[in-house]
Amino acid sequence: MEPSSFWAKLMEYGLAGIVIAILFFFLWRMLIWVMKWVDEINKQHTAEREIWMKRLESLDQSIQTHNLTSIEARKATEEAHKYQREEHKEMVVILGRINGYKQ
Repeated sequence: MEPSSFWAKLMEYGLAGIVIAILFFFLWRMLIWVMKWVDEINKQHTAEREIWMKRLESLDQSIQTHNLTSIEARKATEEAHKYQREEHKEMVVILGRINGYKQ
């Protein structure tokens, strides 16, 4: 920019024009800075989400394992209770005979 054109612009727009141009320049630089900052935050959030998804998959696997173990334990308990009921029925019959109960 030649000095004569600078003075010509200064005369055309005045001091207020220069101040407004400087403010627009700062606004433009601030906007670029904010866009870079948002991009960095977005990358951090993406990395954090990946870590949380791995953690959630691990927790889901643990819950599924616990559920399967719980189902197996319940089946074993039902089998044991069935066996105990049969034993108690036999015991009632035997105790009834011992006590003289006739059917």
